Amino acid sequence: MLMSNSIKKRMVIPSVLSVLALTIVGCEEDDGMYGSGNSNELEINHFERVNNNIARIEIEYSDGERDIDVTNIKGALSSSSINDLPVATVLGNNFEGTLEDRYIEVDGRTVKRPIYEKGSNKQLNYQIRYRTLNLSGTDASSYQKGNRPSDDRGIFTDLNNFTNVPTNASFPTGSVCYIPVTKSEEAFFVFNDKNKTRYQTLEDWIEVNEDRFGDNQRYSTTTVKVGKGNNARAAQVTFFATDERPEYNYYGAEYGKSVFDANYIKKNEQRPNEDSFRGVVDCTLVNDVAADFLEQEIKRYY
Repeated sequence: MLMSNSIKKRMVIPSVLSVLALTIVGCEEDDGMYGSGNSNELEINHFERVNNNIARIEIEYSDGERDIDVTNIKGALSSSSINDLPVATVLGNNFEGTLEDRYIEVDGRTVKRPIYEKGSNKQLNYQIRYRTLNLSGTDASSYQKGNRPSDDRGIFTDLNNFTNVPTNASFPTGSVCYIPVTKSEEAFFVFNDKNKTRYQTLEDWIEVNEDRFGDNQRYSTTTVKVGKGNNARAAQVTFFATDERPEYNYYGAEYGKSVFDANYIKKNEQRPNEDSFRGVVDCTLVNDVAADFLEQEIKRYY
């Protein structure tokens, strides 16, 4: 694992107050062929809210292409918050490559995204397989919040995010959610130019991210060398779960003369929770039927 052999590890108690709004989500299973469409095309919708701006994001994957359609429902979502760049940088253990839309292959609900090493024909295999869950009849009560995050149960949808919508509103027949299962040959960090931050060094990024919470939530910081010849650096800041909050992870990378917020993909297949009786199922990625319903309800009540 890329993060297992760390160069630095610290466990301290943060002391600077910082407020961060996050959504608690999880995942469930239904392996039926809902909403798969053409075998080489897959459309997935989700909704984003930044301050008072709300938008529907529709992503269509097809061979060699990823199209993104943004529908503003309230206000106007800034284009800087939409991940629509066709090329991203990938950094792994002694590896630097690119994740590019032009190499996408779609087979049913599996999106294959090979990563090519910079300056060679070597590639890493990476894919996302979308399992499905029938949302027909699901409403906000399908998710129950417990006394602690570990006690939360049920199916979490955007009806739980947009709470102005009446609690008895339920998804219509044909509504489906998609549960992403990632599978990667190697672990890696990934980011693009829109993830560039204002920080000049990775240490600056670490300091700010360690101060996200201003209470006694413990955290651990890990840094690791990555990239070709392991000449770049990346970091992970983990806030441990408490009775009030789940575990949160933040990733950053120093590449060239810039510092980026990043995502981290683990090696091998990573399946989210798919049992609503054991935990929370994240159902915020949906098909067109569910998205049309949500868009209509959000327009009506926001």
